[in-house]
Amino acid sequence: MDPANSKEHSGTIERASPGAAAEEQWIVVGRWQEYAGEVRANLLRIAGVGGFYLIELLNYYGLHLGPLDLPASVELEFHQTMTAIVVAWTMMSLATLLCLQLRIFPAWLKYATTLGDVILLTATLMIADGPRSPLTVGYFLIIVLSGLRFQLPLVWCATASSMLGYLCVAWAAIVPGTLADRRLAVPGYYQLIMLLALALAGVVLGQIVRRVRAMAVDLLRRVETHAGRPQP
Repeated sequence: MDPANSKEHSGTIERASPGAAAEEQWIVVGRWQEYAGEVRANLLRIAGVGGFYLIELLNYYGLHLGPLDLPASVELEFHQTMTAIVVAWTMMSLATLLCLQLRIFPAWLKYATTLGDVILLTATLMIADGPRSPLTVGYFLIIVLSGLRFQLPLVWCATASSMLGYLCVAWAAIVPGTLADRRLAVPGYYQLIMLLALALAGVVLGQIVRRVRAMAVDLLRRVETHAGRPQP
C-alpha cells in the first residue's frame, strides 16, 4: 500500500464515525502488518528449508563424531530428488523476497506462497515416508506461518490446504503403484487424529487473529474517546 494513499485514506477516516473510523484504521494498519508478516514468514521459510536440507545432508552422508553416530540411510536418487525440491522451495522464497524488496505486494501473494509451501511439502512426503514421515509436522508450521499475516481468510486457506495435502499423502499410501508398495499406510484413526489436530490448530490460530483485531479496534476507540475529554 502506498503511504501517500494511506495518509489520504486516514484523512477520510477522521471525518467518519468513531466505530467506522476504528474499522477503517484496522484496514490500513492491517495491510502494513500483513506486509511485515510476509517478510518474517519468508525469512522463517528460508531458515526452515535450510535446516531441513542440512538434516537431509546428514541423512545422506552420515555423521561420525565420537558418541554421535548418524549412519547414512538414503540413496543417491532420493537425495537428488530432495535436492531438486529444496532448490524449487528456495527459488520461490527468493522470488518472494525480491517482490517484497521492490514493494510488489499484491493481495494474492500470501496465498500463492502458502499454497506453494503445501504443494512442496506434500511432494516431499510423497517421496519420503508418506504419512509415517516426521515431516508431516510441517503442515502445522505452514498454518502457524499464516497467522503472521493477521488475515483470517489466509488461516482458513492454510488449514484447508494442509488438510487436503495430508489426505493426498494418506491416500497415496494405499493406492497400488505409489507409496502402498512400500507399506507406509497408517491406521484410519491416525489419519483422523492428524486431520482433527490440523483443524483445531487452524481454529485456535483464527481465534487469536480475531482477538488481535478486536483488541486493536477497542484500543483505538478508547484512545479516541479519551482524546475527546477535557483535561483536568
